[in-house]
Amino acid sequence: MKRVLPMLAVLTSALTAASTPARSAGWELVFSDEFNGDKLDRNKWATRYLYSNETMDHFNDENQRYRDGHVVADGVLNLIAKKMPGSPSLYESAMIRSHRTFYYGYYEARVFLPNAKGVWPAFWLEADYDIDGKTWHPPEIDIFEFVMNGVEDKANSLHSNVVAPFDPRQYTYVDRSFELKFQNMYGSEDLNQGWHTAGFVWAPDKISMFWDGKLIYTRNYQWQRSDGKLGPPAHVDLNFAVGGSKWAGRHGIDEAAFPQSFKIDYVRVCQFTTSERGGRQCGPSQLTPDPQQFGYSAPLNDMAKPAFLPVSKVVAGKQPNAGALALTTSDKLNVEIPLKVPADYPSNRTLQVTVYDKATGAIVSSANTKLQVEPDKKRADGSTTVVASLPAVERPGNYILFGRLASDVTNGNGAKQTLSSPVTCSTDVVQPPKATVCKLLNLDVQAQTQSH
Repeated sequence: MKRVLPMLAVLTSALTAASTPARSAGWELVFSDEFNGDKLDRNKWATRYLYSNETMDHFNDENQRYRDGHVVADGVLNLIAKKMPGSPSLYESAMIRSHRTFYYGYYEARVFLPNAKGVWPAFWLEADYDIDGKTWHPPEIDIFEFVMNGVEDKANSLHSNVVAPFDPRQYTYVDRSFELKFQNMYGSEDLNQGWHTAGFVWAPDKISMFWDGKLIYTRNYQWQRSDGKLGPPAHVDLNFAVGGSKWAGRHGIDEAAFPQSFKIDYVRVCQFTTSERGGRQCGPSQLTPDPQQFGYSAPLNDMAKPAFLPVSKVVAGKQPNAGALALTTSDKLNVEIPLKVPADYPSNRTLQVTVYDKATGAIVSSANTKLQVEPDKKRADGSTTVVASLPAVERPGNYILFGRLASDVTNGNGAKQTLSSPVTCSTDVVQPPKATVCKLLNLDVQAQTQSH
């Protein structure tokens, strides 16, 4: 997606040149959604962009505003765009963004594209938070963008590109259907008349795009920030944008053709492995590129993140059950929080523990403590325990205990700011595995009974 964003910094560089994979190597399925239920899995997907505290609902001057305008039915996710009530020019639409993040791999989605002037659905990889909680742009990979403006871009064309200086010499293979000048693939028929499978291999030193199993191009590429260092890991976006004066809406929008739907049958992510877990196919995908030809060597497949582990000690003599703890208004909280911290993790972190009122969203109490990882005090499982003390919750009700790791960083203008570092949530409370704030426990607070 083309856009303008304030861009910030982090991470260290470590790219490894691709090598010829061993015969036992192959693709390992690490993430997928077949959309077989009747609702979106919120532990896998968010429905807004990462920016503005993960609430951003559009880029630039697009005409859509992302809402939860999606329907899961008959094994298909429908991202639906329709006119917004009370607005002469805006549309409600939908998107999904994976909570999980990745370095490299094979990405595949089976899609049915919409059919109206002004549509702009896309399947792309976007840089997530770095280790300090900052965002960067570039990098960005647009697996495809399907734009219909009725003049320059019609239903038989598909755009695929990366955010990097254009140089035709970077391309080592180009199918005759792909026009380098515009980075567009042109079909012999309109591309929105049936189901199609988009595939993409992202390797440390090159990328390859596939359409219905056919290789469209391979080009040299490295996932780098604007300062030339390795970018943060990527999350997966599938979104249905509408309009925008510079591209999809350049020649107007066919309002009468809406509502429209961008249909997604499945999304799958596989990473290359030399272990016995590797296979010829990416899960059940029949169109997977040969790992012997498109495999790669890489030192990482995601960014190492601290993990919040299940909390069992909060109030003496009271044990949590299935992620919930019953206590009274007189119980002070002395929380022992187990954390598994990666080796060489930055030391400038503050653990912030907060109690929220579920009914009002208000902060009831909070405590900060410096994160100190002492090797000689680690537990047998490699974790360390941080203690945070909070006062008793004085009003009966339902509350939730949150934890986050805050870092003080400097932005691009030299100003200091406090950000939440990305973490893994492995507590007993159901939630997305990757987040910037983890739910530690649900608290059921009852009034203190009087003894006689």
